[in-house]
Amino acid sequence: MVTISVIIPVYNADKFLERCINSLLSQTLASCEFIFVNDGSTDASLSILERFQQKDSRVKLISQENQGVSEARNNGLKIAQGTYIGFVDADDYVEYNFFDTLYQTAEKHHLDITVCNYFSSQDGTAFTSKAPFKEHTVYESVTIKKDIVPYFISHETINSIWNKLYRTSLIKENAIIFPKGVALGEDGWFNSLCFAKADKVYFLSYAGYHYIDVSGSATRNIVGKNYFQRIEQEYENDYSHLQNEFLDAKEVQYLKAYKYLSKIVSLLHDYHNPQNDINGATRKRLVSELLKSKTTIKIFKDYYKTVFLQKSKYEQLLLFAIKYKLPFIISLVIGYSNKRNKR
Repeated sequence: MVTISVIIPVYNADKFLERCINSLLSQTLASCEFIFVNDGSTDASLSILERFQQKDSRVKLISQENQGVSEARNNGLKIAQGTYIGFVDADDYVEYNFFDTLYQTAEKHHLDITVCNYFSSQDGTAFTSKAPFKEHTVYESVTIKKDIVPYFISHETINSIWNKLYRTSLIKENAIIFPKGVALGEDGWFNSLCFAKADKVYFLSYAGYHYIDVSGSATRNIVGKNYFQRIEQEYENDYSHLQNEFLDAKEVQYLKAYKYLSKIVSLLHDYHNPQNDINGATRKRLVSELLKSKTTIKIFKDYYKTVFLQKSKYEQLLLFAIKYKLPFIISLVIGYSNKRNKR
């Protein structure tokens, strides 16, 4: 019997892959299967996977032409045999008791989704990421719909899938899959569907997942991936399927606008971050594109006052500069912030 199916998409991860695999094969919960989906890697990833497959029968291998992380995970879901499903990224790794801890918690409280904290680092600073919900509390359907589902529309801080354990029946009985053709934000979309159907969710204080922020990854390649365009595309997502007795269409639109404004403020910081090595001309073009965007202008027209009141003084100043298209003020404010934070 397979207790947990762990799905790991792999694309050109040979520098980190052995560490990831070893951390999985060392799990104290032995009844796991590890489904590695080689997504058309051109490095040594496939040969590494084949070597471990020969050594351990728990290693399952799918090899496909490059189709992207969503299709890789969907193909893994098709063959998953476990009672629960977990996800790991090939450049990350987990503590030896990671899946055991999540499994024991899920069984004890009869959970559909179990969430834990995780270790992360950004720009050389290590920290533990936590969800903004009370830990060691069983959230049931009403509270999930009222408090957690709207959070997926307005924020992205709990979007990750690899710090969660999902009951397989929740995913398969509701035909939940990852969206095709989406390079960023696919995790949040998947989670919003899962949480909307979940009866019981639990947040653990335990942290056992190590997220490695790899330079040049999809989330960091701001210019090459045209990240602002993707933010605009994400705003157009139709969340009508998430509406419930606590969440009407008007509230959904406000939450989408709130997230959009938060993300463009964050993106402006990335544009001005020296570590991202964006030259002055490129930065000027990117900022101009953001300020003149029809989506930006419309959202500021409809939601500026409402969102403005929910933000800190610092964010309010940036929103003011965006609304009135003042790139010099944006640069000045962010530059001062970077100096204070010694960036």
